Amino acid sequence: MKKIKYGIIGAGGMGQGHLACIEMLEDVELVGVADNYAKSLDAFQAVNRNKKTKYFPDYKLLLEIDEIDAVIISTPGNSHVDIVSDAIAAGKHVLSEKPAATTLKDLERLQSIVSSSPKIFQLGLECRYLPVFQRMHKMIKDGVIGNPRMIWCKEFRDPFLKKVNNWIMFNETSGGVFVEKTCHYFDLMNWFSCSRPRSVIAIAGQDVVKDIYGVKPDIFDNGWVMIEYENNVKAVLGLCMFCNCRYDVEMGIIGETAMMEGFFNQSRIKLVEYGTNTTSAIQVEMDEKSRKLSHSGGVYLEHLAFIENIRENKNPLTGIEVAKWSTLVGLAAEESARNGSKAVIF
Repeated sequence: MKKIKYGIIGAGGMGQGHLACIEMLEDVELVGVADNYAKSLDAFQAVNRNKKTKYFPDYKLLLEIDEIDAVIISTPGNSHVDIVSDAIAAGKHVLSEKPAATTLKDLERLQSIVSSSPKIFQLGLECRYLPVFQRMHKMIKDGVIGNPRMIWCKEFRDPFLKKVNNWIMFNETSGGVFVEKTCHYFDLMNWFSCSRPRSVIAIAGQDVVKDIYGVKPDIFDNGWVMIEYENNVKAVLGLCMFCNCRYDVEMGIIGETAMMEGFFNQSRIKLVEYGTNTTSAIQVEMDEKSRKLSHSGGVYLEHLAFIENIRENKNPLTGIEVAKWSTLVGLAAEESARNGSKAVIF
């Protein structure tokens, strides 16, 4: 079988996370890597075992290589749409890191670009590919908890890691914490609710992380977001970015006949059935080798899906429509929190 030829645009920490996954894929070859920050390229080259890979200071030079079939985009959020546009114009399939975009205008532009192209566009919402969340979605579809009525997510963690120019600490380059970080969980909520969002209300603040890595961030470091869906499901997300402790990401769903909680790192589901109050612990199996890769193996699994989508011309699980709504909820949360928690109606 002919190998799929990859290029990576963005050689920082996430780009290197993709590299570790690519090295486990027998039918993929990494042809080129591009980054305008020389230190990132040097660090990437030091860990890349493929000595045939070419390196470029400008991603447009990488896109000129005809043999590259697909590109992975792992650059700051506000650059995604421009690079996707250039990659698709160059005839490449695209796996772009989240968020899809950092502004509504760019999101609309992205949708137009992707919708008019036959090339595969897949957004890096890797949580959808994790077995624990796939299992939860299947349990909802199978009626295990009855119709879902309430959903919650809690992520209490330490601040973002240091980045080149610390772009992730600023709204202009990241889109804000609810766009950059929690689009993953908004996507899962959209998926689990089996509906589209109707309105979003958020309350947030920048109360603790005011000086870090030599910069003064302007993103929120804590907040709560409430979502109401068209089918009247209610969801709430709690985020803390200064809780420097071990706390697993938790997703919970309350249905009409039972409730369940899913735990990201533990790959475990707790199911509680009403009436009998029966509690079941479901350990969702996952290959230990891939589980040690980026985002508990979610990035590796999204690569498997990306390859299948390219070979079979399949619509991605995290295609443009899913990408759009994960971003819209994040943008709405940022807007609401900055406007006195005024509801944003879709």
